[in-house]
Amino acid sequence: MRLKKERIAGLAQILVDQLTEQQVIRPEGPKAGLVSSLEQIITDELMIEDRLDAEVRQILDTYKAQIEKGQVDERTMFLMIKKQLAKERGMIL
Repeated sequence: MRLKKERIAGLAQILVDQLTEQQVIRPEGPKAGLVSSLEQIITDELMIEDRLDAEVRQILDTYKAQIEKGQVDERTMFLMIKKQLAKERGMIL
């Protein structure tokens, strides 16, 4: 995960505060519960992307020889594979 738990907590708090201030949402219970739920959602989504990245790295291993020979750019290939897998799975990155 690219974000630390503290950063996720801060982002969740900011989102809830701003959405509440702008009257986009009206929490029925304590804000802390909403913030906690949002933290979990953000964490879950980041973990999904982490698993996708791991799968892409596995696929890239099959192109290791071409990458080492300079026939294929690793970063470009990584992004292409990730984009394709995300599209096939209906994921928005």
